[in-house]
Amino acid sequence: MTDEMIEQYRKMAKANPDDDLAHFALGQALLDADRAAEAAPVLRHVTRLNPSYTRAFLLLGDALEREGDVDGAVEAWQVCYQSSARRGELMTSNAASQNLRRLGAPLSSEVSELLAIDEPAPDDGREPGEGEVRCARTGRVGQRMRFQPFEDAVGAFIFEHISQESWEGWMEMSVKVINELRLDLSDASGQATYEQHMRDYLSLPAELFERG
Repeated sequence: MTDEMIEQYRKMAKANPDDDLAHFALGQALLDADRAAEAAPVLRHVTRLNPSYTRAFLLLGDALEREGDVDGAVEAWQVCYQSSARRGELMTSNAASQNLRRLGAPLSSEVSELLAIDEPAPDDGREPGEGEVRCARTGRVGQRMRFQPFEDAVGAFIFEHISQESWEGWMEMSVKVINELRLDLSDASGQATYEQHMRDYLSLPAELFERG
């Protein structure tokens, strides 16, 4: 991530102090640039603006661990696991649980109780029926996509593995991503940022976006 892009995100965050997406973009850019000390307070601000922003908690844990605050990282990942598991965000919940296991840290009894109370009814284990798919994002059976959104490997994967419900959720989020980050999709940098957010939201494999 270039310093120019970081400064662009910093200006957007400063101009929009209550915009969780603008601050998340800044925090993620700082973390990608190995500037964890700067990223941590930005990402913590995101979690205060939007306590349901699970990826902000995930990256906050990464930043805190890099800065040597292991207890803070564990706390962030526990909250991340709790919220993302409840919302059916498999990639984020798996990443948080892997980090906790790596550190030998438990979820804590409080988190386990919250999950038991608030998590939606588990999937019944049935195979998807006609017109249905087990969504790679949520792990639950949902409506199959009505069309393939892109004529490439990414579109084919989404059509085969993402539910219509998750896709509609991304359509709403994508408007926010484009407008609030002021993305120019005709520009390579803008397109890359858009794809990164889509990949994170839909839990798409990173290799689908590798350029030959």
